[in-house]
Amino acid sequence: MAELLLDREVSPGEGIVTVLEQAGIDHVFGMPGGLTGRIFDALYDHASTIRTVLVREESRAGVMAEVYGRLTGRPGVAIGQGAFMVHSSLGAIEGHMASSPMLLLADLSDNAPFSHHGPYQAGTGEYGTWNAPQAFGGFTKAVFVATSPEQAVQCTQLGIKHALAGEPGPVAVLYHSSALRGRVGPQSRPALYATGSYLSPRVARADADAVAQAARSLAAAERPVIISGNGVRIARAYEELRAVAEALGAPVATSAAGKGTFPETHELALGTYGNFGTALANAVIGEADVVLAVGSKLAPTDTAFENPQLLDPRRQTLIQIEVEPRNAAWTYPVAQAILGDAAQVLEQLAGELRAPGLVSVDDRSRRSAALQTARGKHGFFDVPEYRSDAAPILPQRIIRELHEALPPDATLTCDAGENRLFMTHYYQTRIAGGFLQPAGVGAMGYAIPAALAAKVVAPGRPAVAVCGDGGFAIGMNGLMTALEEELPITVVVFNNAALGWVKHGQGDRNIACDFREFDHAAIARAMGCAGVRVEKPAELRPALEEAARSSLPTVIDVVTSLSQTFQQVTSPLNAAPR
Repeated sequence: MAELLLDREVSPGEGIVTVLEQAGIDHVFGMPGGLTGRIFDALYDHASTIRTVLVREESRAGVMAEVYGRLTGRPGVAIGQGAFMVHSSLGAIEGHMASSPMLLLADLSDNAPFSHHGPYQAGTGEYGTWNAPQAFGGFTKAVFVATSPEQAVQCTQLGIKHALAGEPGPVAVLYHSSALRGRVGPQSRPALYATGSYLSPRVARADADAVAQAARSLAAAERPVIISGNGVRIARAYEELRAVAEALGAPVATSAAGKGTFPETHELALGTYGNFGTALANAVIGEADVVLAVGSKLAPTDTAFENPQLLDPRRQTLIQIEVEPRNAAWTYPVAQAILGDAAQVLEQLAGELRAPGLVSVDDRSRRSAALQTARGKHGFFDVPEYRSDAAPILPQRIIRELHEALPPDATLTCDAGENRLFMTHYYQTRIAGGFLQPAGVGAMGYAIPAALAAKVVAPGRPAVAVCGDGGFAIGMNGLMTALEEELPITVVVFNNAALGWVKHGQGDRNIACDFREFDHAAIARAMGCAGVRVEKPAELRPALEEAARSSLPTVIDVVTSLSQTFQQVTSPLNAAPR
């Protein structure tokens, strides 16, 4: 039987915060403003269970909420005043594209009952106002507008429900001024029930016959391969993925969005495939006869714009695991689509593959030997630039130092731009869940708030943001939050005084892509952080080790060469005839 949410009358803000608490949400990110101050007032009384993280600009809150949702599976909450919460779109669009559960809470700043008289700030969409529901509707799964105290509470519950249901994503709840006034309680109508009553149950097991059929197809394949997408991260299906790969003896590649879902130090790892993937991953996938795609939409940038030399349903059997039915066979026709949560389906599939006689030791040994042969032919995280002593420092040398200096459990967060392409291609992940990037929409300014959120979620693990100097300029106010919240992240800046991807793409017609030279370490020290300027390769390792020991946020500003370009990590398949 359903229980009531409240046993006494409280403010709508208290009701909203009680809902968050019941949903297991233990952090919110944002800035007080307008009538959201009433929700913050309630958060004051729940400080022991919900940590309120103050940001200096709402886009940082959006990114932190997106990463919180991606890492925990619970909706990340960004909260702030009306029009200014539109800034949270930096993270919310990423969440919308990358299926991260999020909850955006904002007021309409409508000042009722005067909102129809020369309104100021109001977002109701009426004459003279801006249309907040329409604006937020452009980058969320759903928008709820609450106009009464009861709706304020219940719409928050429904927002959490919809953020988690099916394919996760961001949901906006907008509060009319009348919704944040008055009282709610056990006599409210509509009645307010405990939050758990509204949340979707765990996804049921996938169809057993479909899983068994997929297992038989994979076991019988001569050259099976697995593609792991971001859906594996959303489902936190790391161990289940590994179990399937090892039971089958099949190599695993990740999409760009899925990088970090399978350790690239594993004996079955291929690295990232696609436009900026490794030669090994693209070659092995191109030669596969059966391909299992897990939690991946098989987007054009993953598939070298659907180059048939990489994936081709006319010569390959494609099996796709998807939680959202509309995403199955979206890009390619598939021989078999299995609908369900990635962790649940992979667990079932691993059980089938372990059945006696289905996959032999010889099968696994043969596939392992073929992979080692392919690594010898195509290479595997072994380019000579890793050891270059050139100055300015090559990106590959920076990346190798990161790989060797950081502890295995470090979480790396990337920004947008050429630096992210280098990291995607050259950085070798060591644990599942240790690498995050904005591969859904690719927004600059992502790395620093993403690292802050990673540190919030896992305080005991090092969090390292890797960004270019362009991304650092956008996101550096996150260092103020890092200081205030005592989150000692490390920020590594690839400082080449340019928007590298833009500059190299323009060829000899450079415009609006060059920066003055800035000492970002000095800027960090002026804020109160630690800051180190690195100009020679030998200085990198000591700087990273010192940052790991520091109790302060640390910026390592690395003078980086412009000699390396995105063309060097662009797959030849992008230029192949189609």
